[in-house]
Amino acid sequence: MNAGRGDSPVEVAVVGSVNLDIVISCDRRPGPGETVAGRTVDEVIGGKGANQAIAAASAARCALIAAVGNDAAAQAARTALEQAGVMLDALDVSALPTGRAYITVTPDGENSIVVVPMANADLTADRVFASLERKRPRVVLSQLEVPLEAVYRAADWCESNGARFLLNPSPMIAFDRRLLAMADPLVVNRHEAELLCGPRGADVAGLARELSALCRSVVDTHGAQGAYVAVDGAFDLVPAPAVTVVDTTGAGDAFAGAIAARLARGDSVRHATEHAVATASRIVQLARSDR
Repeated sequence: MNAGRGDSPVEVAVVGSVNLDIVISCDRRPGPGETVAGRTVDEVIGGKGANQAIAAASAARCALIAAVGNDAAAQAARTALEQAGVMLDALDVSALPTGRAYITVTPDGENSIVVVPMANADLTADRVFASLERKRPRVVLSQLEVPLEAVYRAADWCESNGARFLLNPSPMIAFDRRLLAMADPLVVNRHEAELLCGPRGADVAGLARELSALCRSVVDTHGAQGAYVAVDGAFDLVPAPAVTVVDTTGAGDAFAGAIAARLARGDSVRHATEHAVATASRIVQLARSDR
């Protein structure tokens, strides 16, 4: 089906997941074997792919290459994505239910997430390749909530067609490190950077430098401090404004989608990161239901 902005030229393609997020607010997260009382529960459309596509679509023509089920959650996802202007004609339908994510949010705005892939696991490398061949985007953004073969095919398509490949390696799982050599930029948070490089205490700059030797460029986010950018041997901190944090869920995805959109429009990595920091700073001040 054609949706969103129809057959308009595509600037960004997001290869990723679509989930129904069940968001539970609670005073604290339970420990092993413990039950705690929740305060509220909301169901909203999420998934790293959907979140990043919505963010990218606010500033660029964006298509989502993903798989959903044939269920109420999929229809809700289509509605939310269409309203955001995301092109959906590369959205595949799986016999499996639409993916789910179970999220707890505490009063400090921090979250814990369990993701169940379901339909997301049906996104094939061939489907990704065919969609990219048809859409011909300038920038492709992917995460690791879909099968790795689909991500590898997206990166290979970019290499063969002169497109820019952005990798957000989340959730962090074992993957072929050749993806790092193609990432421009690699977009990671502090936790992901340490999993790739090993702990370095407070040395955020050291993490960015080490990763920059493996990638074409790196954007290493560090919460309230902002994001560290490493490009062509230059290292620079883009500071974040001081804000009151309500909920960090989806902020990293909004950040990655914003960078992809600005790069597709011709911004430098530094300028794209400035825009992304501002976008994420706005997101964390809002509850999911208010976004």
